[in-house]
Amino acid sequence: MNRLFPVVILIMCGLIAACDENQQEKSVKQPHCLVKVAVSPVVPNDTMLSDQASFNCMAWQQFIALNWSADLNAAANTFGTPGDYSPKVFETYKNVHSFLGGDGSDPGPWSNPASTAVVNGVKVAHPKYLSRISKFSDGFDSDDIEEAAPSPNAWLADKRGNLVWYEVLVNKDEYDYFYRNGFYNAIKQNNAASQGIHINLPKGQLGGRVGAMEIKTAWLTVVDPDNPKWQRYKLANGVFCDDTEHCTSNTVALVGMHIIHKTVSQPSWIWSTFEHIDNAPDKADIHSEKILDRDYNFYSERCTERVIPSACLNEKSKKDVEITTTCEPNTAPQFGLNIEAGKPVGQCLPYPIQVVREYPIPNTNENPVRDINDMAQALIRQHNPDSVYQNYQLVNVIWNDSTVDENKAKTLPVDSLSLTGFRPNPAAFPVANTVLETYVQQTSCVECHAHAHIAPLPAAKTSHQTVPEYASDYSFLFKLAKSKVAQPSKADPDD
Repeated sequence: MNRLFPVVILIMCGLIAACDENQQEKSVKQPHCLVKVAVSPVVPNDTMLSDQASFNCMAWQQFIALNWSADLNAAANTFGTPGDYSPKVFETYKNVHSFLGGDGSDPGPWSNPASTAVVNGVKVAHPKYLSRISKFSDGFDSDDIEEAAPSPNAWLADKRGNLVWYEVLVNKDEYDYFYRNGFYNAIKQNNAASQGIHINLPKGQLGGRVGAMEIKTAWLTVVDPDNPKWQRYKLANGVFCDDTEHCTSNTVALVGMHIIHKTVSQPSWIWSTFEHIDNAPDKADIHSEKILDRDYNFYSERCTERVIPSACLNEKSKKDVEITTTCEPNTAPQFGLNIEAGKPVGQCLPYPIQVVREYPIPNTNENPVRDINDMAQALIRQHNPDSVYQNYQLVNVIWNDSTVDENKAKTLPVDSLSLTGFRPNPAAFPVANTVLETYVQQTSCVECHAHAHIAPLPAAKTSHQTVPEYASDYSFLFKLAKSKVAQPSKADPDD
């Protein structure tokens, strides 16, 4: 054996989570994790061990660290205490709509005071603003945050008709990149491209910075927070505001989370996705005894069709025959919703959507996701037997075994970026989250993100010219930027 190999393992354990030094963690075997998982607030910045199991373990370490209390000194035995609404690490990150999508104005540095909201006359710090009920607003080339389905009607509701809300957050390394380069402004992005400057978000590196991270979350509306079932969920107070800035608050439960992380070893990002174990059954298990012992939120054996009010249908659908909802799984809604201050209004109200997992969570020698889930859940339970986080599971991790970095080329890459080398192979085994890609589970997220590009120029500046869709490093966030007036740009070429 190479003498350096044990040394590398020891270094990795120290950098990422502390190997076997913690006696509590020795009793939970981690046979697949050369990089150990620990109940700690350490966010891993990269891994030298590029194989599926190592990335699965790294994903769990990220999930634990991001869901740690914003007070990093919190004890491990408080991790995931039911009913704890205090902010977690990822909830201190910047919501993309706080610095993108306005008029291109300077949003200020990361250190700006935390935002507050007045909810029912009470000032709330770190408000969780929720306003998006769909990841997609008009197909893949959306100007919004690209969630549950490729349709303007792509909302999702549980079997009781409660809506799911979506948010996208970025960590400090990514925010600082946007702020330093002025890329919150569409014109500055295009000016940089005209100078031949790449969009090249910062990479995490062993012993150094964490690197760019984007967190995408799905939150289910909770109308009965005192129900014991919600003791199994990470809960938060969602803040909903109407156009007059009148805000209300409502309990929401975390049901899905994407974590994407750019590192030196993975310049095309590490794509991890988690969800609650009570979301939905596997397609192969529906109508079987396997699902009878679990109260799934997004699937019911007793699903019944409902009549859709004619006012909710478009003109082409309005016929003399009665139109109903469907119990066919993973079918997008037939109409859009009118939302005011976090609540649907009018005749067109959300109805239950039947959801199933199209592709089961794998458990092979090459990709033992379910075994690693069992290990991580047991580890969390060992520290806090009541922890809500033992009820979440890793669905899968996408990574790349190719060393190609398209930002190394002299010319700017354009849509689309390469899909070569991704594992699991997107064409052979799509990776999808049942509440984040509900209606497009046949397509892995990287297949969409490969087409991400910078923001378009204001219409007046593009009326007589064709502007190339320069790639934006697999991130859809750049195209959310807007601008009213031209501004000089001097981007920082250093990633």
